[in-house]
Amino acid sequence: MNIKSLLLGSAAALAAVSGAQAADAIVAAEPEPMEYVRVCDAFGTGFFYIPGTETCLKIGGYVRFDVGGGELLGDDVNGANGGFGDEWNTKSRLSLQIETASDTEYGALKTYTETRFNWNNEGGTDVSLNFAYIDLAGFRVGKTETAFYTFVGYAGNVINDDLISGGIYDANVIQYNYDNGAGLTAVLSLEDTSGSDAAAIGSFRGDRDYIPNIVGGIGYSGGAFGVKLVGGYDSAVEEGAIKLRADGTFGGVSVFAMGGWNTDGDRKNVYATWGGDWAVWLGASAAVTDRVTLNAQVSFDDADELAVVANANFTVVPGFVVTPEVAYFDNGLDGGDSWGGMIRFQRSF
Repeated sequence: MNIKSLLLGSAAALAAVSGAQAADAIVAAEPEPMEYVRVCDAFGTGFFYIPGTETCLKIGGYVRFDVGGGELLGDDVNGANGGFGDEWNTKSRLSLQIETASDTEYGALKTYTETRFNWNNEGGTDVSLNFAYIDLAGFRVGKTETAFYTFVGYAGNVINDDLISGGIYDANVIQYNYDNGAGLTAVLSLEDTSGSDAAAIGSFRGDRDYIPNIVGGIGYSGGAFGVKLVGGYDSAVEEGAIKLRADGTFGGVSVFAMGGWNTDGDRKNVYATWGGDWAVWLGASAAVTDRVTLNAQVSFDDADELAVVANANFTVVPGFVVTPEVAYFDNGLDGGDSWGGMIRFQRSF
């Protein structure tokens, strides 16, 4: 074998090996871009985009611990006093709130849900779905609270604001809310309250028919002053009620006055759960410092019931509030008055 043949053979072998290695070469794939959670500030603070969608999500709620005592707010474990007693009473709650929102050709499409997990000192545990509704273009459908409450607002900034009840709470609704952006608001709500209303009003409901309960309201707010009127019709009882409320703000003090009237004072309905023909609620709140607010409420009705409640909200740090409260109730009967006190610890997130 001559030198020329050896060189040619070596070159051919080297080319073959190089070709084989080139064919087996591994090319690393480029990493896929990572999608980080994006803040969605179009619907308020706390919202973020669900990855891969244009829907915004917000998760919030609170953890609460209550301690109560006295004849009014204590716990009668043995039932010797008909459910009232001087034993102390503790309750804990987790409220989980989930909101979604997205833009559509009809405006914002929103949902809101709130689930509450409760435990009390008698070992009772319960879970309740308090809200689960959809909002679009002013319409609301789903589980919420009756517009007889939500339109005019709850009685006051005290915990026990319904010792004299202003109506039941829970309802499935088909509802329309109007707001002209200049202070004028209105609501029309078709409601099914059959899930809990019989126990709430403590009377025979009558046969249920195809007519839903109806609530309608109108209101105006002009800066420091506002007034709202709402009426509700209970189709099973064939009676109803109205509420008129006025609110005012004067510096660091806010006040309200609200009156309710029952179309048949001899019989309660789901919108008139107080005693007799009428009821009145009066309240005030005053900011003492940036972290301390005082609240008080007085309510009374045609059945000679009287309730007085006062508390102080202490914001320990942002998101954590401690509220001691005292309450007095007179049911209008001889010897029917009682006192109670409680303290609430609440961390909102």
